[in-house]
Amino acid sequence: MSFETFFDAFYWAACTLTTVGYGDLYPISNTGRVISIISAMVGIAVIALPSGIITAGYMEELRKRRKADEIKIQVREL
Repeated sequence: MSFETFFDAFYWAACTLTTVGYGDLYPISNTGRVISIISAMVGIAVIALPSGIITAGYMEELRKRRKADEIKIQVREL
């Protein structure tokens, strides 16, 4: 695969890395391509990043509860 310009290569990489892909409808103009790249990046920022943060917080809470349960069991055994 060869690209005529750097921007064509960048657009292809952005579509591929964000798994947006080349669908039946795709932007033809450079302005449309820029808007689609920004939309894909914003979509990742809005969905993927908060999901990771929420999951990390959830896992930390589970770890704390398990530790507290272990301490309760140890105290009962004494």
